[in-house]
Amino acid sequence: MGSEESVGIVRGTRIVLPPLSERASRRRALDERLFVRFPALYRLVADALMRLPRSRLRRLIVARFVQRGYAAPNRRDFDLVFMGLAPDTDYEYRPSADLIAPDQDAVFHGRDGYLRMWRTWLDAFEDLRFEPEEVLDLGDKLLATVQVRGHGSGSGVAVSERVFQLLQLRRGLVVKQEDFVDQSKALEAAGLKE
Repeated sequence: MGSEESVGIVRGTRIVLPPLSERASRRRALDERLFVRFPALYRLVADALMRLPRSRLRRLIVARFVQRGYAAPNRRDFDLVFMGLAPDTDYEYRPSADLIAPDQDAVFHGRDGYLRMWRTWLDAFEDLRFEPEEVLDLGDKLLATVQVRGHGSGSGVAVSERVFQLLQLRRGLVVKQEDFVDQSKALEAAGLKE
């Protein structure tokens, strides 16, 4: 699985994420196919996951959900992504100001906002990928360390940036996401000090 260690005094659990195989990242797993077909089942499983005490089982499940959760947008499988997001009226996404164009919205709401943000990024980067490296499980929040890679659509110039994504969860669904390029700011937003 990788190394796990406590951060602070039982505040969070660090989970190192090994990369998914190329084959696993290219298509939906069996459970994902079931969840897309029966979204209520996904909501029940996600809610139950958030109720698990900190344990080896929870670390394994969180690691799998995070890995598969990032694989979905990498293959542009937004139907699967939307299963993990709260309903439109509740979901909010705040990308880092360092990663968006000056004329781009600073806050996106709902699934339409999420897709609008992705369309903007895909216009700029033809092969944009988010590769999770580790996640800090804070109970109702997850702080993911993610390597963002791509090539400029017009220039072909390679871009690689480490981003820290703070996911606020309610009943297992993401209600708010904030991105940071500065780890200390991400930790502070998560209620931790570096």
